[in-house]
Amino acid sequence: MSPDTLQTLGILAIGLGFVLIGLGGFSTYTASQKLQHASELRQVQQQGEFNAQVLSIELKNQQMQIEDLRRRTEPPAAAPASEPPVASYYRPPAPPAPSFSPPPPTFTPPPVAEGPPEAENTTPAPVEHETSAPPATEPTAMPPEATLDPMAPRNSDWEEPETMEPELPMRYLSVRQQHVIADTLRAHGRHVVTIESSYGDPVSREFAQELGTSFLEADWTVKGIDEHKGLPLASGVTVSAASFPPQPETRAVYEALLSAGIAVTQQLDPKQTSSETVILVGAPL
Repeated sequence: MSPDTLQTLGILAIGLGFVLIGLGGFSTYTASQKLQHASELRQVQQQGEFNAQVLSIELKNQQMQIEDLRRRTEPPAAAPASEPPVASYYRPPAPPAPSFSPPPPTFTPPPVAEGPPEAENTTPAPVEHETSAPPATEPTAMPPEATLDPMAPRNSDWEEPETMEPELPMRYLSVRQQHVIADTLRAHGRHVVTIESSYGDPVSREFAQELGTSFLEADWTVKGIDEHKGLPLASGVTVSAASFPPQPETRAVYEALLSAGIAVTQQLDPKQTSSETVILVGAPL
């Protein structure tokens, strides 16, 4: 072969190599775009599932509040007139017989024989003997049960239903809210949580301590209730996670607080570790 032919073949080989390199780079770029698109679709799907769960929990909480308000406002339904009452009838005891005094006995004197007409023999009129009447007895007091409605039950076990309002003064959580938080967390096993309150705010610190008590009742580990060193916290409760989607224990905390009717938000903090759940407690709403 001549040198020109060899040079031409070398140039063709070099051009073919560039074409192959370009095709390989294009295929690599296309594969990376498909992987990125699949990852974005997966994240959007997980976000949609999480939002659906949050909406279902909020709807359940609103239904519980509506039912609680309805129970407190609606009067108890009366039994139909055609059906006999379930409760047994209560017959009050008969009142005591009225006391009276017997009439005083009358004394009839024996007949007196008449004497001669000229001699007037008069006998003194007999004096009726006074008999003392027995003292009048006071009417016996009616028992308390006799003054009640015969249709009403004798012993009433009605108790005021539990509400979301605190039972004791200077408290921020009711007994029912503490039970709801503890029962929801207990179903997810035992985990660790960190609670922080606003810096220099005694109200948010007391609120955080009550939340910590609910977590301890669920057998969770609370890593101290410290003061947040950053900016002042917003009112309410914020659940902070390190990544999205959050860990199952972080979602359990969010679900427990939301089920108890507490205003709660969520945030992402890359400074946290992936297995750490932080609750930021501001002043109660």
